[in-house]
Amino acid sequence: MKKGRLIVIVFLFLSIGSIFIANILIDPFQSNLSNDKDGKDMEIKKESLHIVAIGDSLTEGIGDATKSGGYVPIVADLLEETDGYKEVTTSNYGKNGDRSDQVLERFHENKSIQEDIASANIVVLTVGGNDIVQTLKKIFLTATEESFTLPEKTYRVNLKALLADFKRLNPELELYVFGIYNPYYVYFPEITEMQNIVDKWNQTTQEIVNETDNATFISTVDLFNPTIKQDEVKNLLMDEENSDGSESVNPYLYEKDLFHPNEAGYELMGKVLFQAIEAE
Repeated sequence: MKKGRLIVIVFLFLSIGSIFIANILIDPFQSNLSNDKDGKDMEIKKESLHIVAIGDSLTEGIGDATKSGGYVPIVADLLEETDGYKEVTTSNYGKNGDRSDQVLERFHENKSIQEDIASANIVVLTVGGNDIVQTLKKIFLTATEESFTLPEKTYRVNLKALLADFKRLNPELELYVFGIYNPYYVYFPEITEMQNIVDKWNQTTQEIVNETDNATFISTVDLFNPTIKQDEVKNLLMDEENSDGSESVNPYLYEKDLFHPNEAGYELMGKVLFQAIEAE
């Protein structure tokens, strides 16, 4: 009887031992499979990204004292800090003063721009502000909101052509189009006509972007409008100082023209662009 019980105990011991050994042998194998799978997932996730930026002075980076290219290197750095990309490269084709027709013309004439866009993952566009500025210069003393109706229609045609040409060259690319802003709204909010024109321009841009596959409109209307005491910023425009001797400035605009973003302003642009890319 004791012998029989011993045999059963030995049998159970050997069985449990075999299972234990088998698990030891299997677990590392499963672990390796899991690690391999995780490694492959990371390898798939890690990819190169090429961004082409094209447009006017906001893409060139006018107002950026570092002369590094405004929002373009900022968004590249933010993307590289994530786990999604092993390398982010950029090409900057911003040109100060360019209107929508001039950006379109440069695209058609510049083979480097065409080649870069053809191989790009992302194209970012800033355009429209100089179309408004040109109209203001032509009819400054007699300008009304109606004066911008025809220029806005021309802008619409140019923007449609730009986005269509980009997509024709590279159907898979993602497009991001910055809207325009009224830098003087924070100083003179009572002058509503200019803001109405900017709003109409942005509405046109957003409509065209919404009609384009894989395209995103990024609003900048309130991006550079911090809460500042109106009397203080008006004093700044009149070259006056506060009672304590320090000037009040919009911390996001280039102090020499109060129009273009400064480094802090371009950082905001880079961040909102980064958020838009990450949201896709």
